[in-house]
Amino acid sequence: MLEKKGINAAICVTACLIVIGGWQAFRDESPQMKLDAGASSERIMQADAETPAPKSAVSSGLPSSTPDHVVTKRSPPNVDNDLGNLNDQIHRAFTEKDGRLAANLASKLKECDVNMMILTVESSKGAPPDSDAALLEIRKERLQRYERMNASCQTVPGDQHQVRMRLLELAIQQEVVGAATESFEAGSRDPMTLSRVVGDASAGDIRALTTVAMHDIRVFGVTREDQDAARYALKLASIDPVVGERVVNYLKVAESYGAPNANFDLSNISESVRSRGEDAAGKLRERLLTETR
Repeated sequence: MLEKKGINAAICVTACLIVIGGWQAFRDESPQMKLDAGASSERIMQADAETPAPKSAVSSGLPSSTPDHVVTKRSPPNVDNDLGNLNDQIHRAFTEKDGRLAANLASKLKECDVNMMILTVESSKGAPPDSDAALLEIRKERLQRYERMNASCQTVPGDQHQVRMRLLELAIQQEVVGAATESFEAGSRDPMTLSRVVGDASAGDIRALTTVAMHDIRVFGVTREDQDAARYALKLASIDPVVGERVVNYLKVAESYGAPNANFDLSNISESVRSRGEDAAGKLRERLLTETR
């Protein structure tokens, strides 16, 4: 029985890491699934996971992947002990209306369940036989960090998903770029969330651009021209000599799941759409370059 429990826990952890890292293979979907967009997080994270790490800020201009998207050699997230436990920090974010802190804490809450399962598996399987002292010390430190993070997660009472959505709502209100896409992927269809995703796309946020480009226009209430501008921005940025290597996987995801018009034939778009796409592509390029400075 213990052996089976260990296997089941390991399978559960592996599945969660696949979702977070985006290594799940593409699957065929019905038009209704495309319209609902419930699994968009996995698709966009696929682009993050397949994007090569930057050589340097100068040589490649590519931003490194965020902690949410790291799959291999996963490290436990840092716990800001000087700011109190996770619940203390959440109260601080709401009290001070700190949108950036709220977005960061929403990411931490997203990790809590996975961290607990990793801790369960790591604790139950024990140290590998014949491990040298250095490896045992590294493993001990990792377990201690997971234990601290898990303990901090446990300080948050109630439905942690709802708390995360409230944090993202605060971040959206404070116009933190990226928060709306996170909220959308977590299931929010609030008009403010949808509007902000579109706004973030116009501001050159790569995940927002991908999200608008790949979903049915009815999801966001945009025009075909609005969507074509987002698609054109991704196409332009994907051939940029500096940031193109980073953008191309996002374009592939958007084209693979685009609804409708996969492959994005934009040969007949108007000059106005081209101009808007060029503007968004320029902002996207600058945003990616800024992230590496």
